[in-house]
Amino acid sequence: MPSDPKGLTSWVAARSRREIALFVAGGIVVVAGAAWAIFTYRHGADGKSEQLTYQLCVGAKKELCPNDATFVQNAGEDTVARWAQKECAGYRTRRIIINDGPTKDCNCYLADVRCASE
Repeated sequence: MPSDPKGLTSWVAARSRREIALFVAGGIVVVAGAAWAIFTYRHGADGKSEQLTYQLCVGAKKELCPNDATFVQNAGEDTVARWAQKECAGYRTRRIIINDGPTKDCNCYLADVRCASE
């Protein structure tokens, strides 16, 4: 297709309405396909985020923690944050909720950690 305006007008004048309509429709299909590809790439094919949820028991002894919790050895103030950073490395967001403070039963505390792709 020529780049000068006269060439464009002569190119359009030399085409039938059907050819011009097919050319425009083809352009619309290409743009719509590109927009859909970008959308599915950014939001995933099904639009749902992937999530992992952990209930942690942070303490000194694993046997004193609840059976359904993941034991994490208490290594100071930022133990849960470091654990979450390591376990959720491939995810975009991390949410940490400390549920219970140190208890007399196990001298541990419970925390929920959620890793999400969005």
